[in-house]
Amino acid sequence: MQKHSDPLSPAAVQNERTVRPFDGGEVHSVLRQRDVKGQASSAGLGWSTMFASVQREEPFRGRFEANANALLVTAASGPVDVTYRIDGRVISRHLQEKGIFFLPPRRDCEVTLDTPVDSIHVYLRPELFTGSEGQAQNSDFGLSPLLGEPEPLTHNLLAVVEEMVREGDVSCSLLADSIAHAIANRFVVLNGRKPKTSGGVERGLSTRSVRSIRDFVEANIADCIKLGDLAAICGVSPEYFIRLFKSSLGVSPHRYVVGVRIHHAKLLLTDPNIGLAEVARQCGFAHQQHFTNTFRRMTGLSPGAYRRAMN
Repeated sequence: MQKHSDPLSPAAVQNERTVRPFDGGEVHSVLRQRDVKGQASSAGLGWSTMFASVQREEPFRGRFEANANALLVTAASGPVDVTYRIDGRVISRHLQEKGIFFLPPRRDCEVTLDTPVDSIHVYLRPELFTGSEGQAQNSDFGLSPLLGEPEPLTHNLLAVVEEMVREGDVSCSLLADSIAHAIANRFVVLNGRKPKTSGGVERGLSTRSVRSIRDFVEANIADCIKLGDLAAICGVSPEYFIRLFKSSLGVSPHRYVVGVRIHHAKLLLTDPNIGLAEVARQCGFAHQQHFTNTFRRMTGLSPGAYRRAMN
């Protein structure tokens, strides 16, 4: 992937330091016991702000020890009987659909699962909640645990994460980063705080920044484009970049990149000698089916139908 060659600001340097693969080495040990059978995970997909796994859990009792990352769990089947032991309290829950367990960074909790369940576990980097590396090392950011309460918005976001994990699509890294920030902001709001910004009056992206982003995306259209790459071009945090980008262009970074991929695909589809699988590859889609589904959703036509209409 082409890298932007301009000197990076301190914020961008921090982005480069924290944007590293989140491939599962930092999960709780309870997920590695024999009562938990993994089905799919985001390992190897290039996600940097979030790690997700889908598994079948048999009844067990275990401790989720203090972890630097935040943890969310939701059941894909139910109802589920769970007992939590946290902060000296014992809390039993008969979890219905859309119930969420949220454990903030550096908190621990003992869990007794009395019912088999298919679950989705999502770990979020602590930087998502604060942007301050020093705080990330020493704080739970004032976030409160959630012990099985209904939280439909977060549940729906986790359902999208599950679909992405099961598909194993490496081209979804930018979407994964955007969802991770959305989930983190949701829990900041649920705790009665305003989502963190970089301070001062929000401004739009400069014309130069927009042009640099456009050039970067077009030059790397066949590759996996990550949120950290785009934020580094502007020298701001990924969270603040999302806000600036949407304020300036009216769409999320993920939707913009998908739009560029589809525009490029339309140009390639005018050449009947380029197969659909090759069009998908050149436009950064992991496989032809993902390309077909996205193209149809964005244009109302399949790639084949679009090609026939243009020739």
